[in-house]
Amino acid sequence: MKENETSKVQDELVQGVAVLRESSTKVTIQNLLTVKSIVTILLTVVFTYLAIVGRISGEQFLTIFSVVIAFYFGTQYQKNSGGEE
Repeated sequence: MKENETSKVQDELVQGVAVLRESSTKVTIQNLLTVKSIVTILLTVVFTYLAIVGRISGEQFLTIFSVVIAFYFGTQYQKNSGGEE
């Protein structure tokens, strides 16, 4: 290949990688905007706030948070392993 052609191919590869990164970022953001993810994030924020201001104890927070996170990751695992959501 000539130097000009090599440069052109490299430019096309760089553009292709940029498109893949952009696409990957969009998919990640779309996955974060699912109802299940939003509920999990909101519950985490609310119970963290309640624990900080002293409305619930650290032990109660840990129990609630563990259940929410276990449910979230359990359903994610089930979804990724081919189970129905």
